[in-house]
Amino acid sequence: MIKENLTKMDNGLRVVTKSIDNFESVVLGYWVEAGAVCEDETSNGISHFLEHMAFKGTTTRTAKQIAEAIESVGGYSNAYTSREATAFHARVLKDDKNVAIDILSDIMQNPTFQKEELERERGVILQEISQTNDTPDDIIFDYFQNVAFPNQSMGRPILGPTKIVSKITSDDLRAYRDQYYNADNMLFCAAGNVSHEEVLNYADKYFSNFSRKKTKVHDKEYSYHGGVYSDVRDLEQSHAIIGFNGVSSLSDDYYTMAIFSSILGGGMSSRLFQEVREKRGLVYSVYSFTSSFRHNGLFGIYAATSKDKLSELADVAAAELLKMRDYISEKEFNRTKTQFRANLLMSQESSAALCEQIANQTMIFGSPLQRQDIIEKIDAVTIEDIRKLTDKIISSNVSVVTVGQGNADLIVPVLERKGLHVG
Repeated sequence: MIKENLTKMDNGLRVVTKSIDNFESVVLGYWVEAGAVCEDETSNGISHFLEHMAFKGTTTRTAKQIAEAIESVGGYSNAYTSREATAFHARVLKDDKNVAIDILSDIMQNPTFQKEELERERGVILQEISQTNDTPDDIIFDYFQNVAFPNQSMGRPILGPTKIVSKITSDDLRAYRDQYYNADNMLFCAAGNVSHEEVLNYADKYFSNFSRKKTKVHDKEYSYHGGVYSDVRDLEQSHAIIGFNGVSSLSDDYYTMAIFSSILGGGMSSRLFQEVREKRGLVYSVYSFTSSFRHNGLFGIYAATSKDKLSELADVAAAELLKMRDYISEKEFNRTKTQFRANLLMSQESSAALCEQIANQTMIFGSPLQRQDIIEKIDAVTIEDIRKLTDKIISSNVSVVTVGQGNADLIVPVLERKGLHVG
């Protein structure tokens, strides 16, 4: 039996659960509606830094004691920062949920940001930044985000630049946390073998101490621009992204975009994979992707090839994109819808995926979505909807980003000859 429940505490904190009786584990945690979008050019990277510091000691526990408390019951804890949210979560067996709630609530409410731990973790983050910079198929997505949203918080890297991260202080972290880590911006979510009543039993002890201080995080506006950027390096391959304006998480075209991207470049049977890799052997990796945010979104095609094949790659990729408005077979259309239904159903077998889903859906829509409602929205998408969306996508400015020996000059003229406008 599966049951979903949502309760809003007096202080504004939302408690969301998805109860599944036959699971042996439970995934639970805090989601904060604050991420890189909250930062400016002087604080870029602070959301991610704060996420790292959460597990580095509280007023009652050391970093080692935090790790040992979860792992002593066979559990697992982690955290992540995105552009619009930060999450702190754990997975434990059903009888140990009290341990996880206690630890997570402690790190959320009582962090100490001790200097020694801060400096140690700063070093870890700087190494993480260096690793990303050294990985072309990672850093290219940061470049793309910046080209799409230049001089805007949405365009800045989640990890932040070295020069900013090197200067963040404990006082900076406290001020940021005080501004955004309040009950109105937070959810506590749990999925698996847990009842809503069980979670609410911990409310007075763990959830009521968060302050109520409304901060309108998502009033921050950002707009897509598009443009060109090349990071020329001595690499064997040239990595490239050809990107466009996409759709927001709240758009009526959200599921249309997902199906569109899957048909074009979502798997081994997709058009890009078959044409670019299987028929022509131009690449090892090629795919399309979408990113949706509160006010906007992105669509893009990623591939990597040798410098001498970059122009041909751009020509074929653009041709396949443009074909999406001319012809989509019922066979590939129905196959993609079947894939989406299957993926949705299979995700219901993972407590981690379910917890993530109810958290994201509550942040975006105000409450979790019903599975049948999602299926109905997928089923409602038509081939004509995809054709219209294709026209909308290709009418936006194109973003072209490359990393490697070849640069964007090998791609831009090809796209312009296809009638696409490079920003």
